[in-house]
Amino acid sequence: MKHSVRNWHTWASLALGVPLLLVGLTTFFIAHDKALGTRDIMVPVDWLGEPAGARAGAPEIRASLQHAGAPWLGTTRGVFRVEDGRARPLAGGPQDEIRDLLAAADAAVLMAGKKGLWRYADGRAEQLAAGDCWQLAGAGAGYVAACKDAGLLASADGLHWEARPVAFAAQAAQAVQGVPLQRVVMDIHTGKLFFGKQGEWIWIDLLGLCTVGLALTGLLMWMRARRARAGGGAV
Repeated sequence: MKHSVRNWHTWASLALGVPLLLVGLTTFFIAHDKALGTRDIMVPVDWLGEPAGARAGAPEIRASLQHAGAPWLGTTRGVFRVEDGRARPLAGGPQDEIRDLLAAADAAVLMAGKKGLWRYADGRAEQLAAGDCWQLAGAGAGYVAACKDAGLLASADGLHWEARPVAFAAQAAQAVQGVPLQRVVMDIHTGKLFFGKQGEWIWIDLLGLCTVGLALTGLLMWMRARRARAGGGAV
C-alpha cells in the first residue's frame, strides 16, 4: 500500500510538473506585462486553432462615435473608421486601447484610453494626459474625464487638462464597520494586502519562483530516480 501511494504521488507530481512550470514562468510575464510590452507584441496564432485565430484577428469594440459622416470605433487596438461597411485603422490615431470617444470643438475628437487622453485633429493624434482613462463627457463649454489613478480630469478647451480634486459628501465618505470578505480574499490572493497595489509584483514573483522551483526540482528528482534504478544504484 505504501509503495502504491508513493508511486501515485510520484506520477501525479510528474504529470503536474510541466503545467506548474508553465504557470510559474507565465506568472512573470503577467506581472510585468507593461515593462515587457507583451500587450504590444503580436505572435502568430494559427497553431491555436481557428476560433482563437479568429478572435485574435478582430479587435474588441470599446466605444463608438458618429463623426464626419461615418462611424468611428474605439477598440482594444486603436481607433477605426467605418467606410462602406469595413473598419479601417484611423490614420495617425493612437494604437493603444481606446475606451471612449467624444466629439470636441473644431471638428476634433477626444479619446480616452489605457495610456491616457488623446485629441485627434488634422489627421494626427496628440496625447494630452497620461494615465488609465475610461470615460469622457462634456461639450463646448468644458470637458471632464474619469481616470483610474488621476481621478477626475477637467478641461475648458479640450487641450489643457488638470486634475480636479473631489471631496465626497459625509454621507458617502462615512466610515464603515469593515470591508467585504471578497475584497480581503482578493487582496490576499494578489498580494496587495501585504505589499500594497504598487508592490503586488513582489508577491507574484515570489509565488512564481516557488512554482518554477518546485516544478524543476520535482522533475530533476524523478530523472535522478530513474537513472538510479536503471543503474542499480542508490538515489
